[in-house]
This record gives sequence, C-alpha cells and structure tokens, in this order.
Amino acid sequence: MTETGILPALHPDCLACQMMAGTHPVPGGTIAENPWWVADHCVGPYGLGSVVLKTRAHRENLWDLSVAESASLGPFLQQLSEAIALAMAAERVYVSLWVDQPPYHVHFVLQPRYPDHHHPQELGLKGLELQVFRTLGKPPLAPEMVEAAERIRTVWQEKFAPQAKAECES
Repeated sequence: MTETGILPALHPDCLACQMMAGTHPVPGGTIAENPWWVADHCVGPYGLGSVVLKTRAHRENLWDLSVAESASLGPFLQQLSEAIALAMAAERVYVSLWVDQPPYHVHFVLQPRYPDHHHPQELGLKGLELQVFRTLGKPPLAPEMVEAAERIRTVWQEKFAPQAKAECES
C-alpha cells in the first residue's frame, strides 16, 4: 500500500515487481519496509547479508520518485545500513544503484564489507574491486540468505521499526 491506500503500479515483466507481488519468492522474505520502499536479501552474487532496497511502486529513474519516496529514502538507507552492519558484524556497508537492465526498476544494493579475517577468500578487497570479485562468484545459498535476512530483520525491528513508523505517521 502507499500513503493513499492504493496498491502501487507494478510492471509484469519486472523482477523487482514480481518479488513484491510474491510470484518470485526471495529467501528470507521482506526484511524491512515502509509505505514507499521494500528491502529483502539480494538474490544475486553480492555476498551474504547484501540487501536490495527497491521502490514499492515501479519507478524507472530517481527523478521519477515522488516527494514522499525521496524524503523517506535517506532515513531508510541509514537505518538499513546500520542494521546490516550490526547484524552481520560488517565494518562497512556499500550502497550502489545500478538500473541497467530493462524493465528498469529503481533499487539500491547495500553490500556489507567484512573484516579481513571473516572471509579470507575475499583477499582483503575493498570497494569496487570487492564488488567485481563477488559478481564473478555465486550467490549465497538460500538457507544462508534466510538466516542473514532474519538477523538483519531482527536488528531493524528492534532498533528502527518504532522510529520508522513514527516518521511515516508524521
């Protein structure tokens, strides 16, 4: 639902829209949401604990966002990145926006970077090099995604859900 109580428009060929409609399930389900944004575990090879934050309504560009979608984005990104860092013991959370595959749907990928000793196979890589390295690998296994989603959801609900609800009501 949106702030008007109307279901947002979905694009039938869009993977993000299919996930929100429940026709393409995501291991672990929804991690966090507000009236304008939905977050779930990334199904791609971006690493365990990576979260996709997507518009609830099908939006193709940042300039297509409503005022409410834009206003709620910053606080939601801040809350999710901290929840990921706390739940997954990450030392950084990278945020990227790549909307390059039609049908386009605005979405951010929040990727945790772990301390070097947590995942030695990542060779201490950081930034773009780490992202490229992960993209060449395989996505996490579904049971791992479910566990990571639950950990992040628990932190978000305990720390940010009451605050997010108050922000939506104001």
